[in-house]
Amino acid sequence: MRGEKLILVLGSGSVGSLYGGLLAVNNNDVILLGRSLHIEVIRNNGLIIKGLFDFHVAPRFAGTFDYLYPTIEERCEEIDYILVTTKAHQTRAAAEEILPIVSKKAILISIQNGLGTEDILKELYPENTVLRGITSIGVNRPEPGIIDFTSEGQIHLGYLTEEEKEKAQAFLKLLTKSGLQTKLTNNIQGTVFSKLIINCALNPLTALNKVKNKVILEDEKLKEEAISLATEAWNVAKKLEIKLPAKNPIEYMFEIIQNTGENQNSMLDDILNKRKTEIDFLNGKIISLGEKLDVDVTHNKEIYDKIHSIENSFFEV
Repeated sequence: MRGEKLILVLGSGSVGSLYGGLLAVNNNDVILLGRSLHIEVIRNNGLIIKGLFDFHVAPRFAGTFDYLYPTIEERCEEIDYILVTTKAHQTRAAAEEILPIVSKKAILISIQNGLGTEDILKELYPENTVLRGITSIGVNRPEPGIIDFTSEGQIHLGYLTEEEKEKAQAFLKLLTKSGLQTKLTNNIQGTVFSKLIINCALNPLTALNKVKNKVILEDEKLKEEAISLATEAWNVAKKLEIKLPAKNPIEYMFEIIQNTGENQNSMLDDILNKRKTEIDFLNGKIISLGEKLDVDVTHNKEIYDKIHSIENSFFEV
């Protein structure tokens, strides 16, 4: 029997698996798509969600790109939503991979860190509706097939037109029914930029120092560095005249770090596993904008170079 909606989660890491698993529990057919051992475990044994929720769910299908086409070929025209939760730098390659199976009716929703991911999707899918979202939840993946939902936060989904608003509301209803906190906004640019300010400080600092989020507040030197990085990003937002939801993004950053203190963020996870990070879509975007707008981004340049130096060491022969 067909579920309420057919949802493809593109990039089923920690966040994507959490959303996909909760949507599957609540009468939706969910396809979790990725390339990792995590997906293989889910495909064979189902997905365990613990922490704030306690579920063991078997999605309709969890598979790698190699398994995708023969498995859902007959149903690809039925896909209602594509939830894009890949790392920002993986967006283009992943979205291109599924181009042959996506109909014009499918709604693509980017819930990713960084700037510009929705622009990539709009370029590749000019006839589809593309929505932009952002989240502040805390989630970890202690081992393949297991997601630890550590701290609750809102999922913000934006719209630019009344038609997009209607479509965004319909998807948020599915997420709300699944037990997640959601919010519709007509200022998604400001919401995304607020998260960018936090990520530009928190992510590279925890990655370089190999610490959990909470240490950024506990260590005075790291706290000052975080303030410097976030302030530069905030200055870029001011120059762009972006309306930020939080009156003081630095205080908001402290609040988020406090709420996700036990988390090991994704950039640290990438560094520990010798993978490419999202630095280009975070601090890299701030540097590019800052240079164009004549805003000082010295601290962001310094930490950007340090992360890139580490990344380059992974691929040296």
